[in-house]
Amino acid sequence: MLILRRKVNESLTIGEDIKITVLTADDGKVRLAIEAPKNIPVLRSELLSAMNANRDAAQEQSEPQELLAMLGDLR
Repeated sequence: MLILRRKVNESLTIGEDIKITVLTADDGKVRLAIEAPKNIPVLRSELLSAMNANRDAAQEQSEPQELLAMLGDLR
């Protein structure tokens, strides 16, 4: 992991086409501007975790008997 210090209006570049600029930094919060090609998703980590959990849940397969048994347990 690389750790950098940047001041407001300073930026860093990742690769040739991703630029991150510090817009504001106060009260323990930082606002960033991220410039990246449209084909590169830029997501907050909590959204990425939720998306991965949803994808994993959608890929799980259950046998019809298992589903019926679960429904029977709900009664």
